[in-house]
Amino acid sequence: MSRELICAWLKITADAWPPDHYTLLGLEPAEADAARIERHVHQRHETLMRYQLTHPEAVTEAMNRLAQAFDCLSDPASKRSYDTAHFPDMATAPTPLAQAPSSMAMAETAPPREDPLAWLFVPWSQGTIDTGAPPTPLHTPAARLEAPPPTPAPPPPPIVEELDDPVVEAAAHSTPARRGLGTKRSLYYRISRTRQLLRAWVLVGNTVGDPAFVLTKKADAVEMVRQLTAIRQLLQNFPPLLGQAGQPGYSVVALARQQMIVQTYLGLLPSQREMLTRDWQKGLELLAA
Repeated sequence: MSRELICAWLKITADAWPPDHYTLLGLEPAEADAARIERHVHQRHETLMRYQLTHPEAVTEAMNRLAQAFDCLSDPASKRSYDTAHFPDMATAPTPLAQAPSSMAMAETAPPREDPLAWLFVPWSQGTIDTGAPPTPLHTPAARLEAPPPTPAPPPPPIVEELDDPVVEAAAHSTPARRGLGTKRSLYYRISRTRQLLRAWVLVGNTVGDPAFVLTKKADAVEMVRQLTAIRQLLQNFPPLLGQAGQPGYSVVALARQQMIVQTYLGLLPSQREMLTRDWQKGLELLAA
């Protein structure tokens, strides 16, 4: 069962199981671009996190395979050995260095290698390190006199508008969002249904919107069940933009479909509650848009 689920989530052909590292990441065999490999690992990780609430065992298996692939492909020596063993016709030899640095220079300049798998199971953030601007070259007066006249500065690059948020784009311009709005009556009905759904979504955020919230009062449990039930019912006549696999709000709707909502919520791990909160926030963005 886990095999079929993982293949469906990652769009892998079930015939080739277990998949090689590149197939698992959706890459061409022996992909050489390290940045592209890491980007695909991030994308696969985000995809799997959407199903952690409903299929924890299958997600754990997929995460382990993802970790093995990243550990292998992030190390040049391991990647070279793997490519040679699995793709001998496509494996490339390492590019020779023009001049081998001394061992002392390597010890002074090489940064300590961090654990490449640390970010796979915890939230991560990446920042840039300011290394300082390169020193300005010195020019003697004679050199300035002999230098050719400066060329005019090139025109500034055209301003490119940033792409719209995909959540907002789906809510405003996607085909499912615009379908069925040909009359004023259908438009008013959509507005009314969206406002009702948005209200229920905001109210349930009092519990699922905070991963540190402790559900101890009976009134809070009753209110959470009431709003999740309302969300499940309101989505029956709502465009397929929210709550389905791979869409914003999937974890929230999955919780609403449980027979024992409170018991399921109380049994969530801290990481699952954080994922539930992030999914609730994404659903709130879509409904507001």
